[in-house]
Amino acid sequence: MRTIDGIAEAADAITHNKFRTFLSLLGMIIGTASVVAVMSAGAMMSRKFIDQADSIGARLIVVYSNWEVADYSVRPAYMTNRDVEAMRERNGGALFVRTNSQNRNAVRGTVSRSVRVRGVDPGYFEIWPRVFLAGRALNRADEETLAKVCVITEDYASAFFPDGDALGSSLTVGSFDYTVVGILAMGDRESLMNDGTSRETVFFPYSALERTIDWSWFGSPRVFELMVRAESIDSIDRTADSIESYLNRMYGTVDGVSRFKVEKIEGALGAIRTIFAAVTAVVAFIAGISLFVSGIGIMNVMLVAVAERTREIGVRKAIGARPSNIMAQFLTESLFICLSGGLIGILLGTAIARVISVLAKWPFTMPFGAPFTALLVSAAVGLFFGLMPARNAASLDPVVALTKGD
Repeated sequence: MRTIDGIAEAADAITHNKFRTFLSLLGMIIGTASVVAVMSAGAMMSRKFIDQADSIGARLIVVYSNWEVADYSVRPAYMTNRDVEAMRERNGGALFVRTNSQNRNAVRGTVSRSVRVRGVDPGYFEIWPRVFLAGRALNRADEETLAKVCVITEDYASAFFPDGDALGSSLTVGSFDYTVVGILAMGDRESLMNDGTSRETVFFPYSALERTIDWSWFGSPRVFELMVRAESIDSIDRTADSIESYLNRMYGTVDGVSRFKVEKIEGALGAIRTIFAAVTAVVAFIAGISLFVSGIGIMNVMLVAVAERTREIGVRKAIGARPSNIMAQFLTESLFICLSGGLIGILLGTAIARVISVLAKWPFTMPFGAPFTALLVSAAVGLFFGLMPARNAASLDPVVALTKGD
């Protein structure tokens, strides 16, 4: 029997009981659609994260105190401005950015808010690009002259300056007045990857904020966090090693452990990509369980079909059909159901993924292997769960089959 004839006979047999076939297809459609949609959603989330990481560059290195080695006998170590200058000289092509955050009270007229003030060096907006609705970023002149200027978010521009006159106006933060030189646009939702900046943040020049802090407990100003952008991808390890070597020499170690964390975002990105892939695989596997369940349903349907068509099987064997022909016929029917449901499920899963893409505002991504994997799994389910009914049909004795059919 030709393959095309087998497919035609399978389609004819399956359409004899449309409702039962529909229920069998439904399980396969839902299972396949779930797998495709989950794999696509995982890929879209991963791509969104990686795109955001690329926007700040994989060259970023973050340096901060290692609290894991600090206890009652060992005080935590903090960098000084002199340390930053020394490390900058040792790594001339790298961009060094100090950051510090403090809570302050901001007042404009009758509006008073508790805000998070973030002091940053000029290169901050190069490392973490921002969209400005108006004005400019903080620059080197602001830092060198200790200018009392600030950059606020669009939320604060609306809250403190409802008349829309924020740019160039004065905002009292703490005990001083600061001129607004820039207004940041904030997205509809928080970025998957950010440095902790929120809608409640006000940016100051680093030195301007530093001068408002009481450093008496430390003896002199300290740098709590340092962001470093290496000159190139190839120099990341060299820059990180140079920074760690300098800090270890200046501050020593505790039982061989550095008193500072020097973290390369490149390594963290690799680990996060692995986590994304693993989570997507696990969720896809869980969704794939529905394929297994639908396979059991298909096996039941095929067993019923064998029982209903016992006489047909007996007649075919009586006129010369071999067991392999009977087995091939029922396997073809099982495959036909699974592959039909699989193809419809792929289309449905793709549609669901596109809806997720629109709602989450992620770039649509469909992993190349997702549809093929879903189709192969559908075929495997058809073969696996169709094998037992097919073998039962092939093993029927023609005489017994004809007798049962009477």
